[in-house]
Amino acid sequence: MEQKGERPAAVFAAAMVAVVLFAVSGPLTRAITGDIDPLLLGMRPAAAALAAIPIVVALRLPGPRNRHEWMLLVVSALGSFLAFPLLFTLGQARTSATHGALIQAAMPIFTGLAAAVVERRRPGVFWWLGAALAFLGEGVLFALRGGASGGHEASPAGDLLVLAACALSASAYVAGARLAAHINALAATLWGVGFAGLILLPFAVARIPAVDWSRFGSGDLIAVAILAYGPNLSAFIAWYWALHMGGVQRVAVFQFAVPPLSVLIAIAFLGERLTPSLILALALVLGGIALARRRDLTRPRAAG
Repeated sequence: MEQKGERPAAVFAAAMVAVVLFAVSGPLTRAITGDIDPLLLGMRPAAAALAAIPIVVALRLPGPRNRHEWMLLVVSALGSFLAFPLLFTLGQARTSATHGALIQAAMPIFTGLAAAVVERRRPGVFWWLGAALAFLGEGVLFALRGGASGGHEASPAGDLLVLAACALSASAYVAGARLAAHINALAATLWGVGFAGLILLPFAVARIPAVDWSRFGSGDLIAVAILAYGPNLSAFIAWYWALHMGGVQRVAVFQFAVPPLSVLIAIAFLGERLTPSLILALALVLGGIALARRRDLTRPRAAG
């Protein structure tokens, strides 16, 4: 049986695959929300469920077996596969891709804190310093307003929606990782996508008649497919496996790489500008990565 920490190279590779797919999500969402109803796009797990459920049946993937595992599934599905795509898409439609990307830097903070509570472990001093530095970068970002991003203006409402999405999803990662320890990462992901997708499916079907299909091109269809089956499916399989094998708090810091990568994508493909303030925010986030990844990441809580 595989033990945590025995395959560092594989854990790193899986985490980076997930990071790249997560990084594409924001810029791609920002690029197509002008053509596609953001609310319907936020319900994309309904489309992913149409693939996830048949795979669960065909491979006979194990599901939750007791009340505790069902609770983990509910928390994971509602946070990662329902709340996150809905809130993130609605927020990203109201703010720039650059802002949306850098706000995601807060996710490891929430993930690490949730893991500390659940696993009764205390993050080490360098994790706290790294988290504080990255969060300072978030503060710089929230201070920025106006059209500094190639025509895609940032807004407080959009930024807060993205932040709420990230906080809920990061907390749900812990439940997903613990469920994966019982039924494996593939099963945890596909059950989560299927559960959330079935909830969203009737709402998505009801929303379809209100869509202006004349604005929906082939490129939009490809983008929706990538969003539905990349970040919402493939990335989570790799991510939950990495969290389970590498440890939640240790692997969670890889999320710090998502914002700078998303920013580069937004600059390269959406024409958004890298202003001095954004450079400062990026520097703070990258400094947080360097500190948070030090080896004395966690220590057990003192007894009593």
